Amino acid sequence: MIAAHPAEIVSNRFRFLTRVLWCAAGFLVLVGVLAACLRAWDIPDSVTRAEPVRQSLLDMFHVTDPFALERPVLLDRIDRRYANHPIVTLLHVVPGALLLILMPLQFSTRVRSRFITFHRWSGRTLVLTSFVAVPAGLFFGVLLPWGGAGEVIGVTLAGASFLAAVSLAFFAIRRGEVARHREWMIRAFAVALGISTVRVVAVVFDLTLTPAGVRTPEIFVLCIWTGWLLTIAMAEAWIRYTRVLK
Repeated sequence: MIAAHPAEIVSNRFRFLTRVLWCAAGFLVLVGVLAACLRAWDIPDSVTRAEPVRQSLLDMFHVTDPFALERPVLLDRIDRRYANHPIVTLLHVVPGALLLILMPLQFSTRVRSRFITFHRWSGRTLVLTSFVAVPAGLFFGVLLPWGGAGEVIGVTLAGASFLAAVSLAFFAIRRGEVARHREWMIRAFAVALGISTVRVVAVVFDLTLTPAGVRTPEIFVLCIWTGWLLTIAMAEAWIRYTRVLK
């Protein structure tokens, strides 16, 4: 039996990890785009309408919400901050969904090689939509938070990090620094995916922490920090791993 060459092992591992990461990224893009579409479709009541899904999950895992009586008031409070500002809501979710759709295409070798003009213009569109979607999101997270200071700080750091990463990626490619451009785009993509990770983490934390007596605003803040830090950490690990391969 002939042992595999070390270079072949590394190559196979790289391909495997690439597929895993793209599957995870695709799932998170789908989560984010669906959430944005649902919010845009029903701005006044999207959270309230999604409550039966949450209740079904609680029932499935035999979890009892000790704050069930307070839940309608909480949901109305969340929905009202969007319902009272529908234009700002649309300025956040519509460009946000576009960002999530365009960003994976920026990393496609096939798109770059065959449709370089599309790659460049989609990149410029991505930059412009970033400076629409993020400030609109900061409006809710900073000026109208329902999770307190933890939400304000987390959302501010995430928003600033995303805009900084997109800007640095743009200036890097303008200078012809392709490798640096790629790394900053990975960081920007990670922050964008972070909001989807927050939603995934929220399901787990809701099922485990709610029955323990932790209220939803506190869980929400914990999800914000956990979701974004987890996604950003994975992006940094991938950047360092691919640097070694080069």
